[in-house]
Amino acid sequence: MTRLWPKGVPIVVSQNGSAVPDRITWQGQTHGVAEVAKRWRVDVDWWRGAPVARDYFKLATTTGLLIIIYQDLQTGAWYLQRLYD
Repeated sequence: MTRLWPKGVPIVVSQNGSAVPDRITWQGQTHGVAEVAKRWRVDVDWWRGAPVARDYFKLATTTGLLIIIYQDLQTGAWYLQRLYD
């Protein structure tokens, strides 16, 4: 089963020198990043006046989570969007 939060759940992320997440904090627990499986950027709807600009990461944590997170490039805020069971 997969949990999806279309608008995302706020999380805290620390990044390494390459701007790649190396640790996330969600629900009061910190999870180290074991591997980044995929990284991609979404930049859409700029022509409509409501742009969406995000950097997405699909990653595995040292605690066994497989998740998709993203950073809103307009605000800098981080969100958890999908959790794979």
